[in-house]
Amino acid sequence: MEERSLVSRFLLMKPTLITNGEFFIIIVIGILGELFSWTRIGFTPYSHFIGGAVVAFGFVLHQYCHRVHKQAHAKSQQIEGIVTTGLFAKIRHPMYLSLVIMYLGLAAGWGILWMFAPAGVFSAVTVLIAIKEEEFLLKRFGDEYGEYLRRVRWRMVPRVF
Repeated sequence: MEERSLVSRFLLMKPTLITNGEFFIIIVIGILGELFSWTRIGFTPYSHFIGGAVVAFGFVLHQYCHRVHKQAHAKSQQIEGIVTTGLFAKIRHPMYLSLVIMYLGLAAGWGILWMFAPAGVFSAVTVLIAIKEEEFLLKRFGDEYGEYLRRVRWRMVPRVF
């Protein structure tokens, strides 16, 4: 049995465990920002509406992808097949993209400048999770996943990444 590093084990954990903790931390920072009057971003109250719309878009995107990828919230080791339909035919990680959208939307919507720090860190962690998951799925599904990687070039944003 292959021994994995602590970082590898973390990155391959059940996604809901990671994201629930991340959302909790962002919200706690927002509450602390309100309590201690931390610096706000410059365009409130408009940021509340814009951020709310961005969070709603991210949530709808996440739910849409969930209809296609029924096992999305399972551990990587429990995934039984590759999903290649819906948005997964255009980008490899639309659900992870939806989380990044929600993190940034939550920070913008709340309007506390310091919320962008964990939102940025958690977005970077989400990208690392996607990369690590691709390595795992390539080992698990071999040529089938390799063909998917060749066919769907972009991880999250077409023509960018």
